[in-house]
Amino acid sequence: MRTALVLGGTGMLAGCAGQLLERGWRVVLPSRTRPLMADDGPGRAARASISRGHRPTWVRADWARPADLAAEVADELQGHPVNLVVAWVHTSYRASVLTAVRHLLAEGAPVVEVHTCAPVPDPVLQHPTQQVLLGHFSHDASKRTSRAVLDAVERALEGRPPSLHHEDVR
Repeated sequence: MRTALVLGGTGMLAGCAGQLLERGWRVVLPSRTRPLMADDGPGRAARASISRGHRPTWVRADWARPADLAAEVADELQGHPVNLVVAWVHTSYRASVLTAVRHLLAEGAPVVEVHTCAPVPDPVLQHPTQQVLLGHFSHDASKRTSRAVLDAVERALEGRPPSLHHEDVR
């Protein structure tokens, strides 16, 4: 079974995580809080959307402790490699988190990085990387974000050359 590590997958990447699950991927979601808990707090709709069908594997994580995050993911994977990384990690943690999980990736595993601020930095990992720069959306932000990220995932899985795509309504 192919494994996707979705960093930031409990928020705006929930749609991407759900699509990967529906396509038969094992999805590992590191986050501070369990993404599938039924509650009335923010994000409930996103968490519910990924609970249909197969469920992702949640591991407790804190971006400020990247070594612990990587250790928790490695423990969950039990030696199985990560075949795809999709990451939307705050700029201040991005390099340390991606570097910490680097050893978990299969050779040549594609990476998709999602950004919201220009200029877009160079990829952290020496893996084929698709990058998405999200702009401003007046409506359907979740749907547009999911589509843009899934398009990048498709490009990555097809082995297309690394690229940057800007998604914006302006």
